[in-house]
Amino acid sequence: MPAIDLPELPAALAFARSGKNFVLTSHINCDGDGVAGCLALQTILRSLGKEARVILPDPPNLQYNFLAGWEGIETAAAQAPERKAEHLIVLDCPSLTRIGVIKEYVDEGTRVLVLDHHQDSQPFGHVNLTTTKASSSSELVYHLGAALGYQLTPAVAEQLYMGILFDTGGFRYALTTPVTLEVGAQLVRAGARLDFVADRLFNNQSLPVLKLLGRALESLQLYCGDRVAVVHLSHADLDGGIGHVDVVNYGLMVQSVEISVALKEQTPGQYRVSLRSRERIDVRAIAAVFDGGGHTRAAGCRLEGSTDKVRAQLLAEIAKHL
Repeated sequence: MPAIDLPELPAALAFARSGKNFVLTSHINCDGDGVAGCLALQTILRSLGKEARVILPDPPNLQYNFLAGWEGIETAAAQAPERKAEHLIVLDCPSLTRIGVIKEYVDEGTRVLVLDHHQDSQPFGHVNLTTTKASSSSELVYHLGAALGYQLTPAVAEQLYMGILFDTGGFRYALTTPVTLEVGAQLVRAGARLDFVADRLFNNQSLPVLKLLGRALESLQLYCGDRVAVVHLSHADLDGGIGHVDVVNYGLMVQSVEISVALKEQTPGQYRVSLRSRERIDVRAIAAVFDGGGHTRAAGCRLEGSTDKVRAQLLAEIAKHL
């Protein structure tokens, strides 16, 4: 059985076994790893006779709607819920500030378990199952489920496989380990349809989203001796609510580029910044300067100002790392 060193695993097992009512959640703008991990852990807990709800800070991307259990995902309301969570499990979230309105579900009586694999993780739970040795939070859910004695079903195997596939970029990124590949093999043996999941994850966009990708690529410019690529989507581009488009990785397709930057104007003057790099540069360190974080090769932050100002701030910091 694939395994990694998880010192807090016994405490996480006790947390799962002792609780009766669980709320499962992830970070704001939850991605494929967070959604898939929550759904899989929900089924695992229910197999133990527990009550478990998946409540996310905001609506998840419809791209993941092929996953079993999708229709049961709840979105948190801005106002305080009728009942606080007895046991809260937070997946794929490095800090308490990133759970958004889910904080309304927490009071002094709430017990919190954190499952996270980010390098800048700031453990905030009563129990913290955190390690940078896991490719994804879905991989951590696999290890937790195995330790609980859960027998994988095809549906749960497919959820976990999708989460791992998302965070590893199809087993391409540096955070993929031999254990990750072994876990993937176990999930396929348990019934995960690797071709179906890959198709639904990577080839499942609407025509408007593809056209938005085209506009992003048209905006691509090179800086710092052609070593930095920057793409930009304005608020007007994104205002149609047409869904998520991942544009930042395309900059790395340019042979000379070492760092790719995507600027997405979420609201006028408010930018969500994504950073990606090749093997030499730690973009997490760049994001940290702007109170962001993430991984060595994939990180992000938020900045305010005009496009020119935000781009200039980023390029000035990036230049220090080239």
